[in-house]
Amino acid sequence: MTISDPLTVGSLAGMTGALVVGDHIVVRSRSDSFVTVNSRPKYAGTRLSVLDKQGKLVSTTDYGFTLAEGYTGEWLMLPSPDGFVMVQASTGTRLLHFDAQARLLGSSTDLYPPVAATSTTEYAAAENGGAVDGNGFWLATTFSLLPVTDKTQYVLKLCKFDFNGRQLTPPFTISTSALHPRVAASNGTVLAGWMEGGGATLAMWAKGAGAPTIRSINTGGSQPYPVALNSSGKMAVLWNGKATTTSSGGVMGVAVDSNGAAVLATGRTDLTQESLSSNWNGNPRATEIDAHVFSGGLTIAGSVVGAFRAGDPVGDVLVLADYGVSSGPLSSQAQSVDRFTLPGRALLGTSPVFRQMLFADHAVLLVGDDERLRAFNITRTP
Repeated sequence: MTISDPLTVGSLAGMTGALVVGDHIVVRSRSDSFVTVNSRPKYAGTRLSVLDKQGKLVSTTDYGFTLAEGYTGEWLMLPSPDGFVMVQASTGTRLLHFDAQARLLGSSTDLYPPVAATSTTEYAAAENGGAVDGNGFWLATTFSLLPVTDKTQYVLKLCKFDFNGRQLTPPFTISTSALHPRVAASNGTVLAGWMEGGGATLAMWAKGAGAPTIRSINTGGSQPYPVALNSSGKMAVLWNGKATTTSSGGVMGVAVDSNGAAVLATGRTDLTQESLSSNWNGNPRATEIDAHVFSGGLTIAGSVVGAFRAGDPVGDVLVLADYGVSSGPLSSQAQSVDRFTLPGRALLGTSPVFRQMLFADHAVLLVGDDERLRAFNITRTP
């Protein structure tokens, strides 16, 4: 694997989303627009910037609060036939269309009816996870009654929409106590993951199946990592949210079969033994990693706190790790791990965010924090 020196991408700060659109990249980052909450500014994440396929800035547009008045929550970015769409990922389900150059097209659509903040009888959308598959996208949405308290229960529904916001399936209720939904989809197979009762739960629709298989996978974590499906729609991975800077297991994950069952070594039931980061040589730093399907396997981007080489001082080390996938446990598959640092062993920002942009002949790794955005060009050797 060849990793270029980083390119600083303009003055973009606070990246939280990015995707490949055709032969370029669209990045979502912090707007200049903010509201004041508890005497502190809270910014909208609505600056959309176009980068070329090497990560160089081409154009940028700060949409401020014009996309959703006062909204400072997250957005899902999903590719569409004419560019991409954005869906509110928290406190709403507003759908917006953009062309390939990140220009807004038309007006917004609400995928579910909005609920007034004063209502106590209607279920309001709280969190969304989504993934594109074929003629539309699957959206997993948690709903709750208002006002939200520490006793609030969240109902989880999964529905497929076309790119204009029309329902292609009824909204299926798949949990009556769910948080943090994630979705992966490929060729008619759908995987939804969420947290329920302090553990991870999966709903797996095998291609052509009339109903999902729902399984609890006792990770013991409080936050799920991404889920992914390969092109056959039969392999899925749940990244264990127990990985923190203090946990001994590091970044963990399992392959699951088409029935949603974890693929483990014979006699093994403890998922904390399914470590994917045993060769990362450090404690995982970021609470969120980036994971994508790549060449039939998986590629992960993250960082650890550790020594780059024996005898070096402890600092931030960036990690790119590729894992093969076959019929055996994920942790036992072939893997390729590359560790590298910023020039001069510089430290990452307070809350680093990683996004891998995969092209046919190379990848661009975007590394953002509260101050800047850097782009690394990655070439994998056969």
